[in-house]
Amino acid sequence: MRVLLRCDASAGSGVGHLVRCLALAEAARARDWDVVLLGDVDAPLGRRLVAAAGVEVRPAPADLPRAVREQPDLVGADVLHVDHYDVHGDLRRAGGPLVSSMEDGTFGRRPADVVVDSTLGAEHADRPADGSGTVLRGVRYAPLRDAVRAARRAAPDERRDDVLVVMGGTDAFGVSAAAARLAVAAGAPRVRVVATGEGAAQVRARVPEAEVLGPQDDLPALAAASGVVVSAAGTSVWELACVGAATAVVAVTENQRTGYERAVAAGIAVGLGPLDAVRAGDDRAVGPLRALLTDPRARARLGERGRRLVDGLGADRVLDAWWAALGRPVLTARTATPDDADLLLGWRNDAGTRAASRDRGLVTRDAHVTWLSRVLAAPDRLLLVVERTGRPAGTVRFDRVDDDLWEVSITLAPHARGRGLAPDVLAAGERAWRARVGPGPAVLASVRPDNVASARLFEAAGYRPVAPGDDGLDRYVRPGG
Repeated sequence: MRVLLRCDASAGSGVGHLVRCLALAEAARARDWDVVLLGDVDAPLGRRLVAAAGVEVRPAPADLPRAVREQPDLVGADVLHVDHYDVHGDLRRAGGPLVSSMEDGTFGRRPADVVVDSTLGAEHADRPADGSGTVLRGVRYAPLRDAVRAARRAAPDERRDDVLVVMGGTDAFGVSAAAARLAVAAGAPRVRVVATGEGAAQVRARVPEAEVLGPQDDLPALAAASGVVVSAAGTSVWELACVGAATAVVAVTENQRTGYERAVAAGIAVGLGPLDAVRAGDDRAVGPLRALLTDPRARARLGERGRRLVDGLGADRVLDAWWAALGRPVLTARTATPDDADLLLGWRNDAGTRAASRDRGLVTRDAHVTWLSRVLAAPDRLLLVVERTGRPAGTVRFDRVDDDLWEVSITLAPHARGRGLAPDVLAAGERAWRARVGPGPAVLASVRPDNVASARLFEAAGYRPVAPGDDGLDRYVRPGG
């Protein structure tokens, strides 16, 4: 698969469109897809993020539809994804790539094979019929980077007693100093501001009490440890919700207005009122921030609601939709073969796999090949490799206990962990197994008592706890029939 991503990142437009595209690029490269970004990346933060991601950047062609059909280095792309408000019209052409379009309500709206509007509540809003194919709406499709999910997993239980001000990658409207001054007026014991260039100079001159941090390439981790985050109501709101930050938002631009209103209504952020109130530092803005600073339970509620609402898996959902729109099955389960030996050995000896296994020791290649040969030849065993969008993502193995009971075990590929894939991999394996054995047999899962994630996986899939086994493992059974 080859994917072209069209976006820009400049001091005037900010880096939000680029950040969303980089999230899609990371998810695509995790599937071994080839990715090229088409556009101008002039913002310093944008250049650093692109360099860190290792994504190739090329100038955007003036005639994009024609270029992807005729320009030699672009011909043959499978997907063209556009995240840009100033690219207009229907880009779909016969013989061209699948066209995917990112929109924010009416901003950036265009017909496409796949349309993504990750605005909170978009699934409840009317969208005119324009001949588009698949339309993905709602914050569950918000593309978030790997760094956000990592910060979510590592978020501390205790957060700092401070206010972190972050007004986007460029702060094109110079709001950082006003927001910092607001935090001081609200009684914040410590105010830190992520700002560069003129924005940093304004903070130092106007709010000497605040600490200027300068560029922060891992902003999600910083936000996850902060007491309160004051942010523009752009794409960063979904990152902050995902990591559980207690967030106060400002609608800096008109295209942020809808996201601002819906985030406040959903209870994942406190609204600081209109932009002029923040700049003036009047009580419409100071009051809500002061109330948040003095109420730890309110901050905890914001963080909990945000984490529940935004799981960080939106980029993978978008890529699955591209694959499906191309007419290909997203998840398939096939019988393992001897050619899978090295792949499966690598997964088996991965530290994460061994930690959840009955036998936590390393396995030699000779022992593994012998074991695999026995498994593939055994009539009472079925080893399945589950592929997601053409790349192996895990295995599901079934071992017959008796005529009415089989035992199941599941392994995820290291690259597939943390992406919410386990339920789908298990379901795909079960479907393939049922096709062979019929509806009758029950299924048994054995789980180490300290493996909470696996216990939750099987319970969510309909397995129910039964008496533990003699080996000390917890048991879960899903009835047949």
